[in-house]
Amino acid sequence: MATLWLRLREGFLAPEHQTLVCDGKLPRFVLIHGFLGTPAEWQPLAGLLHAQEWSVSAPLLPGFGQHLPQLPTVRLEQWLASLREIVVAEQPEATILVGFSFGGALALQLAAEYSPRALVLLAPLTRLPLPRWYRWGLPILERISDGPRPFAGLNPEDPDVRRALSGWNAALDVGDPVIVEELRSLRFPWRILRELDRTARAAFSAATRVRCPVWLVHARADQTVPVSDSRRLAARLPMLQGYFEPPGDHQLVRPEHPGYWLVSQLLVRLGSER
Repeated sequence: MATLWLRLREGFLAPEHQTLVCDGKLPRFVLIHGFLGTPAEWQPLAGLLHAQEWSVSAPLLPGFGQHLPQLPTVRLEQWLASLREIVVAEQPEATILVGFSFGGALALQLAAEYSPRALVLLAPLTRLPLPRWYRWGLPILERISDGPRPFAGLNPEDPDVRRALSGWNAALDVGDPVIVEELRSLRFPWRILRELDRTARAAFSAATRVRCPVWLVHARADQTVPVSDSRRLAARLPMLQGYFEPPGDHQLVRPEHPGYWLVSQLLVRLGSER
């Protein structure tokens, strides 16, 4: 794991992985990245929005990017606290909150508290598909195991795998057999799953308390967060203004995604509205 972490840290030190702040006119867009993601996910959309002269913030959440080794110690409350500082400072009524995947779960909770000008959810995480025994069995699991191995079956020849991992961190070379082996043996601490589960459940609960206009986009072929989860969420949002299911996979924030144009045009339209 030491070799893997050194490679990852080198990649995460690049400027695109750091908190992004582009000053401009109102409204201000606050863009919240996904799980294990960084502000680099938002580079294309942030550039598009700032080209319209709007203010854009894309914070690096605690425990991600170059701080990834700290992730097992970070709690939901810390993620929310880091975002509250930004939303409150920028005035909620002048903020368009945009959350992708895990970031969508956090955005839902913030919107329930502060009622921003608008909320845009991109494939939001509102449920973690865990077995029923997980919650009561977690204390036992933490004593007998360091956690599951999410990359145990990693196939470095799969082009989708190569694209996903290189997009996450440019220093992650799946052509290196040492890196592949360390990825396969990497264990995901149970406590991280606990916080993900807490975050998803809190987001689903918060949905009925959101009193600002909401737009929801979830691609039909998403294998990371099932589109059925957003269909269930849509029924809980009192002020849902639009729900879209474009073709494509989970990565709605990437320019090559079939739904990217829809997302970009939606954000531009919201920024232009008076």
